[in-house]
Amino acid sequence: MRQSPGAIRGFGIPMTPGKSNPHRTVSLLSLSVALNTGIFMAEVVGGLLSGSLALLSDALHNLTDTFSLLTAFFALRLALRTRTPRKTYGYRRAEVLAAFVNTLLLFGVAAYLVWEAAERFFYPSPLWLQLALPVAVVGLLGNFGSAALLFSASRESLSIRSAFVHLVADTLSSCAVVLGIGMAGYLGWMWLDPLVGLGVVVFVLWEAFPLFGKTIHILMQGTPPHVQPEILKRRLETVAGVENIHHLHLWSLNEREHYAEFHVVTTCTTLQEVDVLRQEIAAILRKEFDIHHSTIQFECQLCDNGDLIVQE
Repeated sequence: MRQSPGAIRGFGIPMTPGKSNPHRTVSLLSLSVALNTGIFMAEVVGGLLSGSLALLSDALHNLTDTFSLLTAFFALRLALRTRTPRKTYGYRRAEVLAAFVNTLLLFGVAAYLVWEAAERFFYPSPLWLQLALPVAVVGLLGNFGSAALLFSASRESLSIRSAFVHLVADTLSSCAVVLGIGMAGYLGWMWLDPLVGLGVVVFVLWEAFPLFGKTIHILMQGTPPHVQPEILKRRLETVAGVENIHHLHLWSLNEREHYAEFHVVTTCTTLQEVDVLRQEIAAILRKEFDIHHSTIQFECQLCDNGDLIVQE
């Protein structure tokens, strides 16, 4: 029977496929891109004038966020394009490719943060606190606002979610910058900034690895996680007219659209009976396994290799 995919790891946010408004999401992405570009420019100027390495590194994180948002934006625009004879699936897998690129960027950001943390432990730099701290606060508020804009859409798209994780990671990074600048300026706790930065690295990796695994699984045409092939086989073999299910293939186009193809040994004797059986099987796949696209080959006898998963 169908199993609920449940919440995606991190934040406890459940996926709610099929309920998004893609045109509204495109608008939110456009606004987030503009907001993050402004934050990047403000932090670059503030970092150069104040001598704050923390602000400059946070500006780089925001530049990475802007790139990830642009990637998700163009992926979603591609996904909205219609199918063609040359692209029979359309461009909807572009969202998964965007998520793959963005998770690789998350690994890059994590590596950079480790390097920066080590640098700050051993080579602390003087700060112009009166400029650095207000700019850091602006960056924090901007990152938080961008993440809030995409919170809802992040439940419905891998590419949007990977961009959302970028924003949350950078919001935490901005918290570290604000905290580090504040403590360094007022209390002289120079060790706090790199310590919090390492905490951000742990968070980034905690979120990046599950996203990376999910995108790789889809790109490798892995079985949808909520479907067990053996359970699907046993369920369909309880249908009158079905003797055996074999040569089963299950895969996902993206996190919302799942496909199946398989052979059915049937006792039906007329084309009309076969068609009725096909409709019944399709209804079970749709209602119990969330599989809305199926290709079924009907047979009167078992293939020479009748395994559930064919061994080529």
